[in-house]
Amino acid sequence: MTTFRSVLLGLGLTIGMLAWSGSVQAQATGKVNGVTSTSTRTRGGDADPNIRRDEAANPLEKPPTPEPPGKATRGATPVNPGYICIDSRADLIIKIYVDGNFAGTVSPWGDSCGHYGPGDHRVYARAVFADGSYSSWGPLVVDATAGFRWTVKP
Repeated sequence: MTTFRSVLLGLGLTIGMLAWSGSVQAQATGKVNGVTSTSTRTRGGDADPNIRRDEAANPLEKPPTPEPPGKATRGATPVNPGYICIDSRADLIIKIYVDGNFAGTVSPWGDSCGHYGPGDHRVYARAVFADGSYSSWGPLVVDATAGFRWTVKP
């Protein structure tokens, strides 16, 4: 009986050490599959070392970037009810406004979706350039009851 307990204890210790060494190895690489974080609130005023450029300004002059492969076929999937999706076909950083409120930024050639609820919503978008000028799309009043996809082009 003592031998059986010793074997079980040894087996349990071995499994525990393997699990512990695996978690230490995963922490050492710095890569994780998912994580939950809580926010940290600060007083503000100081520059945030995690942000290089805060404004979404587009340069006035830059070489054209071709549309990425597969971009032309995007948009075939339906949009969920209550959602508004923006499909950018432009090489610009575009700010999105829904019902007059800033809703987010779409990266060049990117997409963005948000849930705003069923019914009519006013959508507006603009790409601000470094000199303060801008290109804009809309405003449009759209019905998001069945879902709405807005494709914006330069």
